[in-house]
Amino acid sequence: MPNRPLALDLSEQAAAELGLVLTAVGIHYELQRGDAGTEIWVDEPDRPRAASELHRYLGENRRVAPPQRALPRHPHAAWGAAAYAATLMSVSAAALYGFGARNWTARGVLEADLFMRGEWWRAFTALTLHADAAHLFANLLFGVVFAYPAAQLLGVGVAWLAILLCGGLAYALDAWLAPSGHSVLGASTAVFVALGLASSFSWRWRTSAALTRMQRAAPLVAGVALLAFTGAGGERTDLLAHLLGFATGTLAGPVLARLPLPAPGHSRPQWWAGAVTAAILGLSWGMALW
Repeated sequence: MPNRPLALDLSEQAAAELGLVLTAVGIHYELQRGDAGTEIWVDEPDRPRAASELHRYLGENRRVAPPQRALPRHPHAAWGAAAYAATLMSVSAAALYGFGARNWTARGVLEADLFMRGEWWRAFTALTLHADAAHLFANLLFGVVFAYPAAQLLGVGVAWLAILLCGGLAYALDAWLAPSGHSVLGASTAVFVALGLASSFSWRWRTSAALTRMQRAAPLVAGVALLAFTGAGGERTDLLAHLLGFATGTLAGPVLARLPLPAPGHSRPQWWAGAVTAAILGLSWGMALW
């Protein structure tokens, strides 16, 4: 009987395929059921040759690859969506009724000239302002649809911190690139950050899986398609801001996928990230109003 395992934790299909390779080169083996999958056992004298044959086969035949990693699924994504909706509606109500005897829209809208003179907070405050009820409703709807999966993938706190920072960066770039007198407001840029973030994070997470190139690229393709469908219409649409939002989110996704983010169920880092998100937004509005 073979006395040492050569490969561990294989699926039955992968083990059978590798077994055929060993049979073809005349190496005796046995398949045994292990704790986490099927194991291939070979005699010790045959082990170097068997390992060499399997290594060469795996290098030439990329269809046999490590199993696909399951995408993370963090809890409480709905809480982030609820906080997002509450924030937009609260700011909209304050702007509508002039809370604190302030003109919230004038103080928070992203005006390119004022931003370039140092009023950096407008890149964040403008993300929470809207022109009318229809504008607000559209961003509430699409914000929940696109940000909910981002919060599931990264965790609610990390996801919304990334969305806010990337949204602010996108608006800053928009102000820098736009002509003098340009102004913009609305959460749509952050909405497209969330879309790009979820798409590119999923793509980067899937690159080590046993998938074809098209299968790995599917999340990004879907993201671009949704951007084209939802982000380029309307006479008041700031297409540049939408593109910049999607671009910053798309660039941030692979970076975050490579970082040691907290695993699902580890809530303390998510709470800290959420607190930082609230602090940035609160500081920005504090600077704008007072």
